[in-house]
Amino acid sequence: MRKQFFRLYAFIIFSVIAVLTAFGQIYQNYLNEQSPVIALPISQISTLIENKDKTMSVLQQNELALPLSLQQQLNDSRMLTVSQEEGNYVYFLDDQDNNNKVFRLGPITVAPPQDEHNIYFLLAYSTIALLVMSLIWPVFRDLALLKRASRQFAKEKKAFQTGVKPSSTVFPLAQSLTEMSEKISKFIQLHEDLSRIISHEIRTPLSRMRFMMSLQTDIDKELERTIHNNIDEIENRLGQYLDFARVEYLSKPLAIESIDAFEFLSREVTKNQVFTDVKIEIQVFEKWLNCEPASFAILVQNLLFNGVKYAQNKVVLSLHNHGKKQILQVYDDGPGLPNDADLLLAPFSSSKESAVASGYGLGLYIVERICHWHGGNLILSTHPETGGALITVELPTTN
Repeated sequence: MRKQFFRLYAFIIFSVIAVLTAFGQIYQNYLNEQSPVIALPISQISTLIENKDKTMSVLQQNELALPLSLQQQLNDSRMLTVSQEEGNYVYFLDDQDNNNKVFRLGPITVAPPQDEHNIYFLLAYSTIALLVMSLIWPVFRDLALLKRASRQFAKEKKAFQTGVKPSSTVFPLAQSLTEMSEKISKFIQLHEDLSRIISHEIRTPLSRMRFMMSLQTDIDKELERTIHNNIDEIENRLGQYLDFARVEYLSKPLAIESIDAFEFLSREVTKNQVFTDVKIEIQVFEKWLNCEPASFAILVQNLLFNGVKYAQNKVVLSLHNHGKKQILQVYDDGPGLPNDADLLLAPFSSSKESAVASGYGLGLYIVERICHWHGGNLILSTHPETGGALITVELPTTN
């Protein structure tokens, strides 16, 4: 904000100086030329009066050897200033004399010293500069307060007061931002409360249903498997929503750690392998993984969930280094991603081209957000060998 202030301030000052200089030049060229004036210092006046016999003489125009341009200037202005080696001379005609007499005055000092004028110009421009600063500095100061308050809100998601006074020009804007921060803060709090309520109110009945199913011995096996699959689907959707709530309103910066890659990824694979017959293969070629463990576990879980959901026989999770990047890849042997797969990165959206990629799109959205927090990139493509989906997460190394 300070940089923008100095830019605008310098632009206004230079513009004002340019305009004043231009008007001054116009005044000298077009107004003063109609009434020529010879400015004499006070010290010269008394000298001219005392020595008028020596300093003033009368000549005839034919006695002057003037170039045609200077002669024309003398006739038009009735006055002419000529600088010679011995000094400055002023020639002027007598308007009441028709004998073309020319009076010569000199040698004299025509132009007064400029130092006094420079001081006045400096004072005038300094006054203009102070006036401009007093007008625009309060605006930029209040805008800087709004900028700091907005950045703080982006980190903490709490309502703020800008500190801008009611007399300020930007006070209506500050008031609107304050009201907006209060509404957003309340909405986030409501969202967090709703997430906790949903987690408790839905997971509790699901747990009861699982328990009741385990007590039934005479239920049809196909029906039992269908009910369990639907319960698993509800729990997975619930988990995705809760993950979405956590990643969407993350306010604290990530604490990146170097963790044991094989141990971490194996633990996440085990969690998914228990609930599926699809084989999950792990290929780890790096000792350490640089990430924030809690959020990155959510990323891996969502990638494995999608892979297991659409795979036919296997899902492969791999980690390796490529240059200054850590590459995490998950691919399967399923039908692959649709052509409009980028739509799946938006929350609560689904592909329009493939029923296979149905759903609300929360999984890949969550992955993309967590990847972004880690300073990485998410790439959606098709695996060249299996033809299934290939999801690539590129993370920067700490080296």
